[in-house]
Amino acid sequence: MVRAVVFDLWNTLVHSRGGDPFRHLHAVLTQSQRARFQELKRDAMVQRHADAHALLARWRGPLNLTDEQSDTITGIFRRAVEDTECFPETCEALEATRHVARVALLSNTQSFDLGFLDRLGIVQAIAHRFLSAETGFLKPEENAFAFVQQKLGLFPGQLVMVGDSWNDDVKGALNAGWTALWLNRDGKPRPDDLDPDAELVEIQSLAQVAPAVERLQAGARCSTCLG
Repeated sequence: MVRAVVFDLWNTLVHSRGGDPFRHLHAVLTQSQRARFQELKRDAMVQRHADAHALLARWRGPLNLTDEQSDTITGIFRRAVEDTECFPETCEALEATRHVARVALLSNTQSFDLGFLDRLGIVQAIAHRFLSAETGFLKPEENAFAFVQQKLGLFPGQLVMVGDSWNDDVKGALNAGWTALWLNRDGKPRPDDLDPDAELVEIQSLAQVAPAVERLQAGARCSTCLG
C-alpha cells in the first residue's frame, strides 16, 4: 500500500518564469569554460554552498571567471528566486495528497537562494525535504531514492514519485522499485525505453495526484511487500 508520495520540485511544484538559471549560466561562459559546465553544475547541486558567491569563489580559478561573469551569474540566481512561483494547482494538490499519504520532496537543487520555499508555502506543506545539495545524491542515481526510502522507513512498494522528468523522476523511481506518477502536462509521447508493465501512471495535472494514489491504495501492493 502506498504510504508516502514524494514530489519533485522544479517544473513539478514550482517554476521560474525566467527559466532554468543553469541554462542562463551556461550562456555566460566562454566556449572553453563550457567544457567544465557539467562539473560546475554538479558541484552546485551536490555540495553545500553558503551562497552563489561561495560557489563562484570555488570555481573562479578553475574557470578563470571574470568579475563581470561572477556578478552576472550571481544576478541570474537571484532573479531565479524572485521569479519562482507555484503552479496554480500546487497548494491544493499538496493539501489533498496529505490526506491520503505522507508527503515528501526530492529535488536536484543547490543549497542557496531557496527562500522561495518558505515564501510559497512549500516548507509548511512538506515536512520531509531531501535536497541533493544536502544528501549528496542526484536523481536518477539509485542512492538518491535509497536515501529517502531509508529516512522515511518504508519499503520500495510503499513509495510513489511524482515528477515531470522522464529520466530523473520516472526512470529513477522505477529503477528503485517505486511507483512513478509521470506529470506530463504537455502530452509528450511516452518514450519507448521502458517496460510496458512498469508501475507507471501518467497524469496531466497535480490535481490528479491524490485520486491516483487513492486508486493505487485501493488495489495495489500490500503494506508489507518489499516492492
